[in-house]
This record gives sequence, C-alpha cells and structure tokens, in this order.
Amino acid sequence: MDIAKRAKELSADIVSLRRELHACPEVDHELPLTESVVVRELAKLGLDDIKSNQGKKHGVFATLKGSRAGNVLAIRADMDALPVKEETGLPFASQNGFMHACGHDAHVAMLLSVARILSEQREDLPGTVRFIFQPAEETVYGAVSLIESGALDHPKVDEIIALHTGNIWRGVAPGRVGYRAGAMMAATNVFKITLRGKGGHGAMPHLTVDPIVMAAEVISQLQTLVSREINPFDPAVLTIGKIEGGTVNNVIAESCEMRGMFRTFDIKVAAFLEERVIATAKGVAEAMRGSADVEFVSSLPPVINDKAITLKMRDIVNDVLGEGYAQELEFPSSGAEDFAIYLQKIPGAFFFHSAALGGERDYPHHNPKFDIDESVLWTGAASLAAYALQR
Repeated sequence: MDIAKRAKELSADIVSLRRELHACPEVDHELPLTESVVVRELAKLGLDDIKSNQGKKHGVFATLKGSRAGNVLAIRADMDALPVKEETGLPFASQNGFMHACGHDAHVAMLLSVARILSEQREDLPGTVRFIFQPAEETVYGAVSLIESGALDHPKVDEIIALHTGNIWRGVAPGRVGYRAGAMMAATNVFKITLRGKGGHGAMPHLTVDPIVMAAEVISQLQTLVSREINPFDPAVLTIGKIEGGTVNNVIAESCEMRGMFRTFDIKVAAFLEERVIATAKGVAEAMRGSADVEFVSSLPPVINDKAITLKMRDIVNDVLGEGYAQELEFPSSGAEDFAIYLQKIPGAFFFHSAALGGERDYPHHNPKFDIDESVLWTGAASLAAYALQR
C-alpha cells in the first residue's frame, strides 16, 4: 500500500469525523458522546479487541494483531475538550459552552483513520498495535487512569508514540511533522499557597497581621528562585497565576490564597524548586508574624523522547511523505503533556504536527477562536500508520 496515497484518500473522512467531534465537545473524564463515536468507528474495522468505559470513565483502547511477527506498539490520541466558549463562527462550532480549542478532535479523527489503514494492512503489519483514546489530558489525570485500567498490558506494550496538531511550534510548515530527541515538553508542578494572618480594621494595621502584604513579599521572593538559585543553563519558569484575599477596601483579611506553577525540563530542578517554594512561603510568612500552608495540587514529569524512536519516525516521515516533511525542532516547548506518564513506563516519542492556517488566522491553543487547517490532517495519519508498518 502507498500509505501517503491511502491517507490522502481518507482526508474527507478525517475532516468529517473531526467536525462531528468538534460540534459536541466534552471535558475531563465525562466523554460519553465522544466515546460512542470512537467505538462506532472502531467496530467497523474487525479489530481483535475493543475495550470501552476504561479509566475513570469513557476511555477506549483497542487492539489489532498483525499477521507478521513483531513487538507491540501503542498509539495514543487524547479526546477531551476545554471549558471555553467557542467564538470561531464555524458552521460546526460548539454550542454547549465547551470547545475543542486544542486540536484533540483532530487527534481522535486521525487515530481512527490510522486504525482503518492498519486494519486494511493486517497482512503486512509486524506485531500488534494498541490504539489508545484517552480522556482528561487537560486535567492531567487521563494517562494515569488508562494505565491503571491496563492500556499498556495484555499484551504488554513495548513502545508508544503520539502527535499533537495545531500551531504550537512556529516555523514548522503545515502538514509537516516536528521532531526532537530528548526533552520535548516541560515538567509542571502546580501549587497552592494559603497565607494566614490576623484580620482587623484598615485604620489600625498595627493590630493586624496582613496576609495580602505577606503575599506580595512571597511573590517577590519566589521570582528570585529562578533568577538566583537555578543554574542559567537549566531552563525554568515560575508563575503566580491567581491571588485572592480580602472582601472590602477597609478590612484587613484573615487569609490570602495564591495559586501558581513552575515548569522545568529536569526532575532534579523540579524537586529543588518544590522544596524552595515551601521554604520561601513559610519563611516569609513566619518573618511577618503569619503562617503559610503549601499544597502541591498536581505535577507532571517532562516529556523525554527516546532518541532511536524519534529518529526512526524522522526517517519514515521523510520516506513516506517526502524529504523535508520531518522538521527538527530547535527548542523544546515549555508546555506540558500527560503523555509523559506513558514515557515513564515504556520508551516512546511525542511529535508535533503542524496544522497552522497562516497569518492572522492562527490563534493560540486554548483561545476561543482557535482553529486548524483540516486539509493537512491526513499527513499526521500517514505518519503514524507508516511508523506502525515500517518500524
């Protein structure tokens, strides 16, 4: 089979599926409609096994056994949308207050087409392919829930790949696949700091302990962790994204809450920052006669691509789609992905697939006007299917 030709023949089907999913987005683990579309399409293909209602809810994984000997490869697509009200004006735009503002609808459509191509090529398929359709990537618990449900077992998966479409990496031409061996995406640690003081009247601040002033000092000191305590050659970013405290202008509050996160590409740096965030918040609060509680709400490890798998995909993409269709990324992304959880269990690699529209038509991921160039989605499907057949 000419994989590129077959994938291009399926382009209209990929677009149709993407639009069907785009019109009815669902979030977190609550994906009954999305799950039903996935199961409906997989049931047409004569796969060896389809398991639905996996993970906490509505995850799906399916298995295709090839006729030739080989290892077990998993290919993953995330399925969940975001709590964003769509403003694209598209004829198939969501009307339910949620939105596929990150391209996951396209990921599902592409992987369903990959399953179709590989089922047609069972005689030439070496080993077994596990297709994983995962909820809750945006809330970072989807990968864990599917792994606990057995997505990487029976048979045991040897390696895993996935891609993300959209316009995350500037400079990658539409339809091309961005690759990078080693660090691909960042580790993230989300934290909540609760500062407690002593409330009172704003006219008599000497009788109070002001947690909002405390918060201002904590924020200032946290910024020095990156600028003064981290090696300049170890990238790190620390952000306080939310601060909330007080009720009216003339009352000093009892408490103030801050939420933030830091990102890095090294788990040792992440561990160091976690320790220092706790020490800084507690130390500043104590020095100002208050107290601080620090809670780490969630964390993800960095996405570290296996070099051999990454370069194998590079060669396959250039062979199947044409020289230059695989483009090396100069820098990793400071975004995060729970695909990293799979990579802690087995070797694998994560790729970027450009579906940029160009010019002022490109809005950032998670923006209410985000959209993609549907006409190039077939190249993503072709890349994944070709890897399964040629690895």
